[in-house]
Order: sequence, then C-alpha cells, then structure tokens
Amino acid sequence: MDTATLHELSAVMDGAEDLGMALRHIADIAAAMPGRPMTGVTLRQNGRVETVASSAAHVRVFDEIQYSGGQGPCLDAMATGDPVAATDLATETRWSGYPARMLAHGVRSVHSQPLRVEGVWLGALNLYFRRPGALVQEARRAARLTAEHIGLLLDAALRSARQIELATQLREALGTRAIIDQALGIIMGEHHWTAHDAFDLLRQISHEQNRKVREVSSDLIRSVSGHPPESLHFDDPPS
Repeated sequence: MDTATLHELSAVMDGAEDLGMALRHIADIAAAMPGRPMTGVTLRQNGRVETVASSAAHVRVFDEIQYSGGQGPCLDAMATGDPVAATDLATETRWSGYPARMLAHGVRSVHSQPLRVEGVWLGALNLYFRRPGALVQEARRAARLTAEHIGLLLDAALRSARQIELATQLREALGTRAIIDQALGIIMGEHHWTAHDAFDLLRQISHEQNRKVREVSSDLIRSVSGHPPESLHFDDPPS
C-alpha cells in the first residue's frame, strides 16, 4: 500500500468541499443505474476506512457493518483490486455474520467495485440492492465505468493539490531569497565584501544561534532600517 498517497488523499479530502460534493453527485448518479442500488463511496482516510459519499444516509450504516466487523465485499475489493459481488445474501456463506446483519436491514445483494487512485487500490464503490440477483451485466459495466470516473477525479484532485503546494513553496522560496539578498547587500555595502563572504557570515551566525538564515537576515534588515522586511508578492508560476 502506498502510504504517501494515502496521506495526500486524506489531506485533499479533508480540505476540498467541492471534491466531496462531486463524489456525492456521482453516488447519486450511480443510484440511477439498472437495479436502482443504494450507493456509497469508501476511501482509506486518516488511517481508517471511511464512507466519503453516499446516495442515502442509511448507506453509511451498511458500510459501517463491514468496517466494524473487519470483513465484507468492500474490504475484499480494496484488498484484492477485484470486484466482489454477493448476488444473494440469504444463501451467502462468506464473511461470517455479515450476511445476516445486512439481511436484517433489508439488503439482499451487494457489489463492491474497487477504486484505483494513482495505481493504488484506495477505496471502493459499493452498491446495495433490496432484491437478489439485481446486478445484471449492464449494472456491472456501469459500476466499473463509475469507479474509473471516480479514480480519475481523485487523480486530478491530487495533481491539483500538489500544484498548489508547489506554487506556495515557490512563493516562500522566492520571498526568502529576496530577504537574504537584502541582507547580503547590507553586509557587502558595510564591509566591501563579496556576496560569497557576506553569505558565509550569515551562515555562521545562523549556525551559532541555531536559527534559519532567513531569520538572521530579517533581524539584520530590521536593525539597519528600523522596520521588518517588506512582504514581497510573486505571481504563481504558469501552469
């Protein structure tokens, strides 16, 4: 399992209301596929498995039966990367007490389609039906296509989040560079030193005080000008 991707996806999901809305919209659309299933989207988040979108509130109850019991078609699909179906829970012998608990909620058949995000199986699209044998071939195809669409959506969300993070890091780096350059100019002007020698001094002070070069530079600018360094603004890099 790609732990880095898990953490990234969790952060994206936690901070993107639009993404959550998009997933809920997809769940609603999937509920209109043949057999009219109740649908839910499961993802690994923050070290646990969670339902991040559903077509109905009680779908989360169905999902939680699997999560709490540690077994069921959803978890198997995520573990293997293969779709898992239970066409009639009344005759199902897998997953210990899971079938009986689902039957108590009026669910007769289940299908879990794994979700692939950046080459890693990180979730599942779960379909719950009130009658047995409801997952016809057309519905299986719709489930596969819907899961692929969700995977593409999450891939795009991760790429967008990384691009934003990169732009933020670049702005911070440019701002730091500008402050250090100002400090270098002050030192070079006072001592008639080269830029190399001036930077060596900043680095030496940074090491002795166990502080960042940017902080040392900011203090120097403040001591000379009487004001903190001005905030510099930079445009985002072209996408």
